[in-house]
Amino acid sequence: MMGGVENAPKTDEIEAVPDAKGALAWLHERLTPSTDVWEHVVTEVVPEGFSAYVRVFHAWTVEEDPGLRRTWREMAEAAGACYHGELVGGPLRQEIFTPPVGDQWETTEGEADPVTRRGLADVLMGATAPGQGTYFSYELSRTFFDEETLVWKSSLPALEAVRSQTGEEYAGPEHWWPEDRSWVVGCDWDLCSTYIACSEELADQLVRSDLVEALRVAPTARVDDGSDSINTSS
Repeated sequence: MMGGVENAPKTDEIEAVPDAKGALAWLHERLTPSTDVWEHVVTEVVPEGFSAYVRVFHAWTVEEDPGLRRTWREMAEAAGACYHGELVGGPLRQEIFTPPVGDQWETTEGEADPVTRRGLADVLMGATAPGQGTYFSYELSRTFFDEETLVWKSSLPALEAVRSQTGEEYAGPEHWWPEDRSWVVGCDWDLCSTYIACSEELADQLVRSDLVEALRVAPTARVDDGSDSINTSS
């Protein structure tokens, strides 16, 4: 899992990796192949072989009042649903369509909301060995525009600058990881949560953090809309 640490770019430097596919080869080798149209698991999003896996929920917000936020735990409690690592939006339906203002609560797909994204980056910065670069990849989103895969190398604090340079229409990044590959962040285009493959220690930090809403999940936990067997059967 550990790799060599090269000289990291300065915080304000964003370099396009010349061999983007080569930079992603190790990741592709460790992602579980998708074999089912409807059912998908955590290790299709982030690689196999890590000690722990974490789901970071994207917050619920209301378009008419961007400052109004709700966690998935709060939504589940209000809806009388069980809060767990494979929770989906269906059991929260009664709450989704009864916000205090506006038409409905919404959550982001394909990328975390800005507050969650910044919080996640802050936690990761505290758990990452200094002096190394971070890779940020855009792959599936680029195919939507018939464009080549793109991988940037910069520093972890440059996450928002990377997103800005790439363009909002691409969302993402789809994957990001440090040079030592001690953790990997992943989010697919239609997911309303971000997943992290990491160490036990980092998983504990994420779950305990006030900066993100996170739960541990099994590598085989489902991530598709039909994953919530607990609330479906209750």
